[in-house]
Amino acid sequence: MTIRRFDPENKETYIDGQRVTTEMIDRMEAHAMKGVKVPKRERPWLQPGGKSLSGDGSRSPVLRLVVSKDTRDRVSRAAEQSGMSVSRWLRRAVEEKLAA
Repeated sequence: MTIRRFDPENKETYIDGQRVTTEMIDRMEAHAMKGVKVPKRERPWLQPGGKSLSGDGSRSPVLRLVVSKDTRDRVSRAAEQSGMSVSRWLRRAVEEKLAA
């Protein structure tokens, strides 16, 4: 695995509206070097109750989905490995499928 380092002071980069800082990169790099994911409490870009996904400030609609325990566990692992919440991971999966 190659880890490319960049200087966030010279190039502003944002994850979900939060500016990436050197401290954030250092934490992620330290966890990557240990071969573990960054704990959720150290991922400030995962913010529950974020902005409206509808774009107009209204409450975002909710879809309820029933799946097997195995599917739930696989989705949870995939989301964790991607550094995303389950909701975000599922949203992206659905959006990718609809865009195809």
